[in-house]
Amino acid sequence: MKSKTSVKVLFSLFTFIFCLVLSVSAQNLTVREIMAEPSIAGQRVEGEKLSPDGTKVIFLWNADGKLPRDLYMVPASGGTPQIILRVSDLPSSPPRSTPENKLDYGLIVRDDFVKAREVGLGNFEWSPDSKRLLFTQAGDLYVFTIGGGKPKRYTKTQAAEVGARFIDNDRILYQQAGNIFVLNISDATTVQLTREADPARFISVGGGTVSKDGKMLAYTVSDSSKFRPLFVPNYLGEFTEAPTFRRGWSEQKLYVVPTDASRDAPFEIKLPKQEGVGGFRRTAWAADGRSLMVDRVDKDTKRRQLFYVHNVASKDEKIITVSDETDDKWQASLSVIFEPNPKDPSQLFFCSEKDGFNHLYMAKVDPATGTAESKQLTKGPWQVEWAKWTAGGNAIAYSSTEESADERQFYFLNAASGEKTKLQSYEKGMKISPQMDEVNPVPTLLYSFSQWQTPDELYAQKVCDACKEGEAVNRLTKTVPASFDARKWNAPRFVDIPSRDGKKIASKFYRPADFDPKKKYPMVIFVHGAGYLQNTINGWNNYYREFMFNDLLTRRGYVVLDIDYRGSAGYGRDWRTDVYDFLGGKDYDDHIDAIDFMVKNYAVDPNKVGVYGGSYGGFMAEMLIFRAPDKVAAAAALRPVADWKNYYASSPTYTAQRLGFPDKNPEAYKRSSPISYADKLQKPLLILHGMVDDNVHVQDSQQLIEKLIRLGKTQYFEAMLYPSENHGFVRPESWADEYERILAFFEKHLK
Repeated sequence: MKSKTSVKVLFSLFTFIFCLVLSVSAQNLTVREIMAEPSIAGQRVEGEKLSPDGTKVIFLWNADGKLPRDLYMVPASGGTPQIILRVSDLPSSPPRSTPENKLDYGLIVRDDFVKAREVGLGNFEWSPDSKRLLFTQAGDLYVFTIGGGKPKRYTKTQAAEVGARFIDNDRILYQQAGNIFVLNISDATTVQLTREADPARFISVGGGTVSKDGKMLAYTVSDSSKFRPLFVPNYLGEFTEAPTFRRGWSEQKLYVVPTDASRDAPFEIKLPKQEGVGGFRRTAWAADGRSLMVDRVDKDTKRRQLFYVHNVASKDEKIITVSDETDDKWQASLSVIFEPNPKDPSQLFFCSEKDGFNHLYMAKVDPATGTAESKQLTKGPWQVEWAKWTAGGNAIAYSSTEESADERQFYFLNAASGEKTKLQSYEKGMKISPQMDEVNPVPTLLYSFSQWQTPDELYAQKVCDACKEGEAVNRLTKTVPASFDARKWNAPRFVDIPSRDGKKIASKFYRPADFDPKKKYPMVIFVHGAGYLQNTINGWNNYYREFMFNDLLTRRGYVVLDIDYRGSAGYGRDWRTDVYDFLGGKDYDDHIDAIDFMVKNYAVDPNKVGVYGGSYGGFMAEMLIFRAPDKVAAAAALRPVADWKNYYASSPTYTAQRLGFPDKNPEAYKRSSPISYADKLQKPLLILHGMVDDNVHVQDSQQLIEKLIRLGKTQYFEAMLYPSENHGFVRPESWADEYERILAFFEKHLK
């Protein structure tokens, strides 16, 4: 029999070897292992919701990393999450019938992958008393009493119920067939609040906002009859189908109506006439339940106006302008942050980028004089990204980049004194998706925390000015497999790269583990999508597959670079708007400057630089391969924008913000579109695109392919289309196929 000491030694040796094997195994990951489902990084939670009383948290997750997800609940103070609801707990419904098909030897469109997504639980909302949960499954409404057995189904309709939420403990607001209804679950009665929606005439209802006392509803009516129809053919079924999507600028009106349906007709709020295109971004009721705050953008998205409508729908209604500011380029999305004081109906805070960074401002409205005064609460070369009043209306919790642009931290601001306190931090990293209860004097804050190598987990903590270091930070979930935690990944190196116009480009890069500065290495640049997005962060994000793929590239001898080029989020107004009037202008220059910097400082072979990216990243990949053949040797463009006039038809707001209107600024569209430079292609280009993409339509790639064929560029490009994929791929087989092609492409042209 072995001694206890020898057993400990053997156990320690086994543990060391096991961890070593896991560490080494990261080097041996294949593309298919990286893209597989269940993911080797585990499944992230979805739909997390803090209860109104701040004591409980629910979320959707599956321990096996598969779909459908189960519903879990955990105390906000910490503990072990427990499953409280599964799909199998729902009242049974007959399975969807599929006609017998004897010719079933081809593609099965509705396979198990699709079926698993059809039955998922979702859209959970708490009742105000934190005792019940409202949710949808297959488009129908259910209510589940915590600890009360099986959920009760309240609707069974052909058209789905959407946007459902509790008004009070008995009444549920929801939309069905475009209009807004209220369901009273205590007596199973339903009342219809709006009647304007008319899908046949392209009239829609949206933006439903209920006052805190539950008595009034504000909503918008949008006339989209002038929208442009866009067709997205789907070739997977026996016959080709072409669903129609309509996009454009709508004409909007704002209405209010009592939620008890006591008024036959709604009351229209008539604000000063809008100039140019824009629309309502958000509405919020003041503490009195009678006054409404309205955020509107117009002047072709350049002007933001914040209105206070005092005593809506009464004889003494008065419209007061709280803020009216214009940006020569376009208004920031972050400026939509505003919130009325929960106790004082004449006070609110709002955000603005007017000093160059998104900051908090306090406003005081005087209905007697019809005026409003405001003062700045936060200031500095950093931005506020979330803010909320505490229940007492005397303090504001907010999230910002003030500590560092590559992380997010929370702060507590005393509204009267202006003093602020940084909340206790678990570690440095990204704290995002915050929720805070609106009941407790010392509220609970729920958020998601991650670091560059650590996927998101849920945490909760208390919010107060005395919580500097005394309040515990409670970790609520552990969703990452131990095998993933044990893997050794190449750590990113963060660096500010100087640009030609004297600014700093926040960047990160990865080197091979055996990097030798005396050698020369091929380099791959990953270009993040969306344009307005940040990827130089100490956090996990939707690009986790690319993170693992980039690690694979370093293990094959590549340097990998990732920059937050001009237009990226997180760095203030000027960085965001520097792309105005020329997409592929300063953001393109940033990539060229970054290539030169890496060649000069990190042993990159100037003749072996590749680039890949999706969406805006695919657009930039095409711009670089067309316009900089002396800098870029190969490019892979995923779901790329090849012609911005096409994207204007798909997403007019995004495009007009940056380039104006095609008929008024055709030169900006021409110089910003890769297809304009197709004749310059002389290095390898790989084009990959989902065929049912309703964001960047596949026509962009089809038009570019046709132009390249007509230009005789066959030897320089290849393409792959994915019949089942939209803009964001979902099938692991599609991800794997796409990235195996990208890897083979780089191995062929950069090695």
